[in-house]
Amino acid sequence: MLKRTKSKWFARSRPRDPATIASAVAFTIWRLGLDSIKRMRAAQFSIEADARYFAFLREYLVFLVQVADRLVVPRTDLETRTAFLTALCHRLADLLAENQGDLIGGDPATIRREFIDLVNERAESYATFGFDANGPDFDFVRYCAHLLLDLFNAADRAWLIDQIISIEAPAAVETLAPLLDNLVSTAAGSEFA
Repeated sequence: MLKRTKSKWFARSRPRDPATIASAVAFTIWRLGLDSIKRMRAAQFSIEADARYFAFLREYLVFLVQVADRLVVPRTDLETRTAFLTALCHRLADLLAENQGDLIGGDPATIRREFIDLVNERAESYATFGFDANGPDFDFVRYCAHLLLDLFNAADRAWLIDQIISIEAPAAVETLAPLLDNLVSTAAGSEFA
């Protein structure tokens, strides 16, 4: 779990639009993705700083976008939710393009577009899974884990699903849910409930 995150606005009287809230959430989601890779490396999973590293990060970020989206559903209307989700995806796409471009190369515009396309593609499948006050259901998290299987060698695959379901996903939801609660509740004039 992340030790420090932007979890509230200090100038509470200043209104925050969905894009501003999404920017703070995107930064935390990005850090959650990196934190997950660190924990998995510490658990002896082979994740080198190469194309597989970014493939893992991309897929895990998509999962976290879906979690964030489900967390905002009961708080707002469709228009605000769409503005939030669009800003969130664009900010994460920018972070991914910048970091991937710096470490292994690639066209930033292509990296951004491929990430946003992946979010849209996966959204249809994630929409079929449950999500309640406790977070994503087992199938929601298992789907993410199965998408990650092809990125690992045979020795890592045996433990990957358990690592994602038992450790990575719960840690991320445990950080993301209160973060969104705090950001929304301390954002004066926010379009979120």
